[in-house]
Amino acid sequence: MLETILVYLPNNFIGFFLLLSAFILGLVLTFAIKKSEWIIYGLLVWFPLESLVLMYTPIRYFAYVKYIPEVIMYGLVVGAFIYFLKKKGRILPRQPLNKWIIGFVIVGIISLVLNWYSTWIWALGMRHLLRFVFMLFVILWMGYDKHVLKKILIFGAAMISLEVFFGLIQYLSGGYLDRFLFSSRAVTIGNAAILAGLDQFWVQGSRVFATMGRYDRLGSFVVIGLLMMFPFLFSIKREKEKILYFLMAFLGLIVLYLTQSRASWIAAFMGFVTVGAILRRDKRVMAVMGLFVAIVVVYLVGFAIINTNVLSISDKPNQTLAERMFESFSFQGWRDSYDGYGRIFFIINTPRMVVSQHPFFGVGPGQYGGGVASALLHTDVYDRLHLPFGIQNIYGQIDNNWLSIWGEVGTLGLIMWIGFFVTIIKMSCHVRKNSDNSFEKLIAEGLVGLTVGMMAIGFFGPYYEFRSLMFYYWTIVGIVALMWHHERNKGNILNAE
Repeated sequence: MLETILVYLPNNFIGFFLLLSAFILGLVLTFAIKKSEWIIYGLLVWFPLESLVLMYTPIRYFAYVKYIPEVIMYGLVVGAFIYFLKKKGRILPRQPLNKWIIGFVIVGIISLVLNWYSTWIWALGMRHLLRFVFMLFVILWMGYDKHVLKKILIFGAAMISLEVFFGLIQYLSGGYLDRFLFSSRAVTIGNAAILAGLDQFWVQGSRVFATMGRYDRLGSFVVIGLLMMFPFLFSIKREKEKILYFLMAFLGLIVLYLTQSRASWIAAFMGFVTVGAILRRDKRVMAVMGLFVAIVVVYLVGFAIINTNVLSISDKPNQTLAERMFESFSFQGWRDSYDGYGRIFFIINTPRMVVSQHPFFGVGPGQYGGGVASALLHTDVYDRLHLPFGIQNIYGQIDNNWLSIWGEVGTLGLIMWIGFFVTIIKMSCHVRKNSDNSFEKLIAEGLVGLTVGMMAIGFFGPYYEFRSLMFYYWTIVGIVALMWHHERNKGNILNAE
């Protein structure tokens, strides 16, 4: 965690100098060179490769390699803010998410006052949830032109395509490459935070993860590409482009399946239905979705007939598709999840034991269910409420972002968080309906589907804390927000920015 680096820095001048230099670099690229978009391009490339690079980074340099890119991003944020303040004389650009973001921060502050605990933990808890929301403001503050926005999207699409390619290569290797792509080492930073090693509980070769360290990280990342590309499949006219797009979509779907990430499958399905069946009301999509559901149902029914113990299936290192699906509804799986302090345990006990005692403002950001409590081994709330320390009483996280947010910032904070997504959908629908540019319409349409998928995926793990996923998501939100702003102010010279 970043605060743990700060604990370490006073005794390490070189480390402090490196981080300060990274921050200044963000300012220099914003003001002196006026190429702030280069930072965005670089981060789009960096985050998907981060896990692989860190795997081979010596421990003594681990903290710097991990956090310098984020510090550069903060330099960009400050530079963009100063640029906008000098140019427009105000702090916030006009956009519909302002009230929800401000509301969430206010709820977080009230939660700190009511619970009164370490301000460092509070700041890190807020950072963990909102750090990439800054990308929304960076894009609005800088007001990038369409050329830059398209280049940002191209960089993102290229990295997603690269991860799909890596995923296919990893699968074809039959698990041989897993040892070179997966790291289980734990790293302690500043004697204050532990970046726990991952546990490869699945059989090698059974789930692909490319350079991203975990199968669910790759699955959710591929979902971004599939859902943002989906609207374009309806509008392509040239035969060669159509073949290319459909081939990319097909390969993406294959890799999505190979990740074995059920949450990512659900997110993709929800996004496809939202765009194809609800927004476009396309009969072809409805037919394909109906056929897909029918095939899956027949397959699962057949499996259930052949295997009489489908409601007793539990998690194991190597599973078939049917076993993976039935495990979600297995009584034995639910029992194991509850008794082993898994997701089911916290689905039941978060409302009963956390929200019931802190209904409106929660126990405070950074105190329950998320990566901050996990990294800092911060057990205060768990001990006070007589709860296990997250999953398996070990990991600190509770494998459900929605419940983690509900526990940390209460019902009012949860309402604000829901407001983020609802407003993004409404903003995107406005651009889709009113923009004169077909490209903008398609990007906005893709964001609607992606946001629905993001809302769904948060129920199945700490996805809102995945660095690649959230950096890409909020960058896309920023692009559509800028489109919304231009559309709302076209022809209005006084309000144009």
